[in-house]
Amino acid sequence: MADYALALDVGTSSVRASLFNAEGRCLEGSAHQAANRLIHQPGGGAEADPEELWRGVVGCLDGVLAAWRRLPRVGDRIVTVGIACFWHSLIGLDSSGRPTTPVLTWADQRATTSARTLAHALDGNAVWRRTGCRIHCSYVPAKLLWIRQHRDDWWCGSRYWVSFAELLTLRLNGELVASLSSASASGLFDQGRCRWDGEIAAAVGVQEDHLPPVTDLATLPLRLIPEWAQRWPELQGARWLLPAGDGACNNLGAGAVGPGDLALMIGTSGAVRFLHREREIPLPEGLWRYRLDQARGVVGGALSNGGNLHRWILETLRVAPRELEDRLIRGTPGVHGLCFLPLLAGERSMGWSDGAYGAVLGLRETTTAYDLGQAALEAVAIQFAGIVEALEPLLRSPVRIVGTGGAIVHSPGWTRILADAIGQPLVRSAEPEATSRGAALLALEAEGVIPDVSSVPAEMLDQTLPDDHRHRLYERAKRQTRALYDLLQMGGEGRFTP
Repeated sequence: MADYALALDVGTSSVRASLFNAEGRCLEGSAHQAANRLIHQPGGGAEADPEELWRGVVGCLDGVLAAWRRLPRVGDRIVTVGIACFWHSLIGLDSSGRPTTPVLTWADQRATTSARTLAHALDGNAVWRRTGCRIHCSYVPAKLLWIRQHRDDWWCGSRYWVSFAELLTLRLNGELVASLSSASASGLFDQGRCRWDGEIAAAVGVQEDHLPPVTDLATLPLRLIPEWAQRWPELQGARWLLPAGDGACNNLGAGAVGPGDLALMIGTSGAVRFLHREREIPLPEGLWRYRLDQARGVVGGALSNGGNLHRWILETLRVAPRELEDRLIRGTPGVHGLCFLPLLAGERSMGWSDGAYGAVLGLRETTTAYDLGQAALEAVAIQFAGIVEALEPLLRSPVRIVGTGGAIVHSPGWTRILADAIGQPLVRSAEPEATSRGAALLALEAEGVIPDVSSVPAEMLDQTLPDDHRHRLYERAKRQTRALYDLLQMGGEGRFTP
């Protein structure tokens, strides 16, 4: 008899569901996936349809349990369910729990001006120290203020303000409650006092009873409500954890759990994250601090431009993927003569500039689409290097950088550029669904099936060593990129010129 965890991973680009055993291995044939669709609106809107996301969740759970029924699993059982859900979303609910708004994702930039209004009204550094989050359009407070200022129909029609993670828990388990992990990444939660921040809530016009209560991942004895228990009888006795942030789960699943480990992830966006068990930890400038649970925190930096920029290169510049990869592997750093600012989807770490945009300097008649592609991906690597440099004082030696995400797994060329730009070895995680695996391990740990997530090590692929000469070239490119960045800002106020 074997105990399994069902992992549900709700990301911005897709929903995934799969089954994992106590060794952290995915049950062959169990994985199911449904694509999500971001709806782009004028003015920088990036929304998701909550019902479409919900149908993806139900479809994936149907699929993974249909696979379970087909396999000869005599005596085996699904004992727990772990959920990873994308951070920083916002959705309004009426008094009956029905959505009154679309899901506003982290990529929605319509609240840029509202973020500036908040920054003038509040002490930004004090907010950052309390919440771990900068005042920025990607976080919940600026989105709430934007809704209050521009969408009276949404504002007046909503009784509660939650993330999509809380809507999931309400529909599956019948409880309107937020996990500490979800709340900690909202920008509206005082992490030291472990409660919603009254000053910020007042500034955006919400009261505490407009927000869900907050508790740790495994505090509540969550079960399926009868409607879904009848549909999925295999899950009737399973214990459900509250959703955890997908970034923290990605660290767990990729194997970046040690005191010297960094997870460098490139998905739709990108991030570098460090898990820790310290009660208090200094927060370097330009970075954020969230929670995985009461015992574990996560510190890091996030880029709004990752796999989405790679996709833009392929689709807009119409380059062949294989030829671009060959260029990345064989190209000399900076041979194109371009200085590329890769902020096409805005900026988070390190500068958090409102209204940031991409730019390129040095175009000539001889510049090719492949030059632009190489310059763009090198520029992203340079941004990652800055985050790693800021995080290093928090780490214990030896430092290990674990690469994870589809862009790293499928692009040895970009992986080499990352190692050279950072100037440290980069080992690629072999776990193809690291976030799902992390959610499963978290649930198995809470259920007592495994003693600790670190007791189930992840498999690794190859290690890419940096080249000293190429690293020096990237250091020079870093200074050039910083000069272009400073040039486009208005008097050092953190705002880009139109």
